[in-house]
Amino acid sequence: MAVSPVTDKDPLSLDVPREFHRRMAAIIDAVQGGIWEAGVHDLLGYATDFAFGQQRGMQTLVLKSRNRSAYVRLNWVTVMGDTEGDRQAVDSAIKSAIRELT
Repeated sequence: MAVSPVTDKDPLSLDVPREFHRRMAAIIDAVQGGIWEAGVHDLLGYATDFAFGQQRGMQTLVLKSRNRSAYVRLNWVTVMGDTEGDRQAVDSAIKSAIRELT
């Protein structure tokens, strides 16, 4: 399984959590843009429930508009991965969140 070069670094390196948060922010941004384009002009609220490192498994991002909420649940390896399958899983989770929020 191919993962991002940053995940091969020492897990205590600041680069690892920075990359994780960058990727989670990209998911939030994609969902925000998707709901806005669909006519839902709400600012997303969000919260995360995650554990550090690939041994921790499932990562949860809770997204909320004024009237709806959606959960994006992805494995740490998927969030941090760079394979086509990882990208497809993230894209699918984004599309599902957009559907739930519109």
